[in-house]
Amino acid sequence: MFLRDEVAINYLAGAILLTFPCLGIAWETWGVIWEVLMLLSVFLVGRRRGLSIAIVLLLAGYLAAFVGFRSEALNQMSLVPIAGLLCVLGWLRHWPVRVNFFWSVTFAAALGVLPTLLFQVQGFDATTVSNMINMTIQQYQASGLMVVIEQQGISEMQFRDLLQQLIQFYSLIIPSFVAIVTSLEFGLVFYFVRRWLYDDKGRIPFTRWSLPWYAVWGAVLGIAFYLLGDQFAWPILRGLGINLMVVYGALALVLGTSVYLFLLQSPRIPRVLKFTLILTSFVYFFFSVVSIIMFGLFDLVFNFRRLPEEL
Repeated sequence: MFLRDEVAINYLAGAILLTFPCLGIAWETWGVIWEVLMLLSVFLVGRRRGLSIAIVLLLAGYLAAFVGFRSEALNQMSLVPIAGLLCVLGWLRHWPVRVNFFWSVTFAAALGVLPTLLFQVQGFDATTVSNMINMTIQQYQASGLMVVIEQQGISEMQFRDLLQQLIQFYSLIIPSFVAIVTSLEFGLVFYFVRRWLYDDKGRIPFTRWSLPWYAVWGAVLGIAFYLLGDQFAWPILRGLGINLMVVYGALALVLGTSVYLFLLQSPRIPRVLKFTLILTSFVYFFFSVVSIIMFGLFDLVFNFRRLPEEL
């Protein structure tokens, strides 16, 4: 007796949830591909076999990894697939797509950032920073760029101070980059699964992508945290504000691009004006990027495209 393709895929998805946490640690293969496969499995099992079964299989897989590997599990394993359970719950309760995606991707980003918090507390030690600076200086000297920099009136000591500031800033915004990568990863899987499970009903054109209006409060909090942290010299609050602003900058750029393309497709805008907008975007690229980001943020509140709330 042969299994139908759908049944075989369901069993394979369940097996992935049970075994991949242990296999990922044992084979040292945890990464983006591993998380994508586990997210796909959570979505498939949750939609086809029920949310409770998905929870049991996923938690059993994680528990087995913690029991078998203990500290290694904490260092290598990612908890991002757990966010898929919230997304499945939203599907089962018929949440609007924008609401389901916002809360699910926020949960996924938070789970992805968790492992970086320990590093944020410790930061780069002095030896590591010194080695990174020395390596960069040697590369610049070997390529002749150091001579060019010194001709601009910047001494080697000043350049070392600049590198140290850049390294400190880089270590500060690592969580925001992790959150952006995790959100992109989750969003791609979310879009693929909706197209797979819902056929044409799961496809939402890019020009109609949006988030619930209250998503803008994340950007407001980011600005408020940064200002308060800078005013009262609270580095943790300031760092949280900077990371939130970086994440919302990337998010607003995507939403703003969606609004921009929607306007370009509108028949009510003259072709001459459309051509002027496109030409201006290339000539004044930086200004255009900033404008698109602002469009994306304000669209959350004013809904320029008049999209229905149930979307």
